[in-house]
Amino acid sequence: MKKVLIYGEFTPTSTTGIAYVNSNLEYSLKKIGYEVKKIIDPRVKDYFKNEKIIKKNLNFYEFIKLVFFLIITKKYEISIITISMGNLGLLKTYVVQFLLNIKSKRNYLYVHRGDLNKNYKRSLYKKTIIRLILKNSYKVIFLSEKFKKDNIIKEIKNKILVVPNSLSDSDTELSQRLFQKKIKKLNANNKKFKFLYFGNIQKSKGIDKIIKAIDAINKENKDYQLRLDIFGMKFEEINLDFNFVKYQGKLDTNKRLENMSKYDCLILASDNEGLPMILIESLSIGLPFITTKVGAIEDLLINNYPYICNSNLRSIKDKINQFCIDMTKNKNLLERISIENHKLFSKNFKYSIFEKNIKDNIF
Repeated sequence: MKKVLIYGEFTPTSTTGIAYVNSNLEYSLKKIGYEVKKIIDPRVKDYFKNEKIIKKNLNFYEFIKLVFFLIITKKYEISIITISMGNLGLLKTYVVQFLLNIKSKRNYLYVHRGDLNKNYKRSLYKKTIIRLILKNSYKVIFLSEKFKKDNIIKEIKNKILVVPNSLSDSDTELSQRLFQKKIKKLNANNKKFKFLYFGNIQKSKGIDKIIKAIDAINKENKDYQLRLDIFGMKFEEINLDFNFVKYQGKLDTNKRLENMSKYDCLILASDNEGLPMILIESLSIGLPFITTKVGAIEDLLINNYPYICNSNLRSIKDKINQFCIDMTKNKNLLERISIENHKLFSKNFKYSIFEKNIKDNIF
């Protein structure tokens, strides 16, 4: 039996989209017939420390243990690692990948983010380390054909594979039932709308502008009232002290789709994304969303999708107002959007497609 070693974040120890996809990868490889050994990135320890703001720590002791384990571990056919774009994260990726290349015949680099080019051009340090990591990779996995087309790093032109994110096998099955329930709920008469934000809590994700936009609408408009539930890990101080805002902590993968289906709309106003799992999940259950069009998000949009905003306060506010008007006066449009969104999910992002991509592109 061939053996695979995967290094990175996994559920349930992490609630990130990367962890979700890595767990999908583990599951699919086992189904194919591989023996899988997973090594959890020490970084996940930062997520569960009793601190209000998550800080980037070296986790020196855990990292030394990791290095020692990789030195003494047996040989593997294949290894897979996720690239981290921070200054320290890049260095750690390089060191771990170096050891993985000693311990495996082929190393695949998984690029979950959409800012590889941006980071590559940011500094000489980042350019040097990224080039070394890419050079040492057998293949580089991107999430979208868009990233492959936009790639500026000539050295990996013939190394790129494309494997889009997907729901897990069980969530794909569950999403069909939740989608049917969601369609029925769209016909309910309601002028109090529940918005959902799920992601890292930091300004680059647009959360501060989302809060300001909803605050302004609640003060200006008497036809409907909005509330916002926020899920995610706090990486920066953001003012959440509003009566319409409730911070709910982390939205873990257990019953995540069921919890999401209780909301009227998801808001994502990020400056940068890869191929966000939260939008794939929204497609699957028929949850409308307001989003910026960055990274590979255009892969997740049906033709003429009406709720695309820019990452500025006025645009976010306009799209929230537009959605609320449609919820009160144009529910046929919302029903059509939800149905088309679900069709897009079924065509491109259900689990069976991910598994086929793994078989065809990697093994």
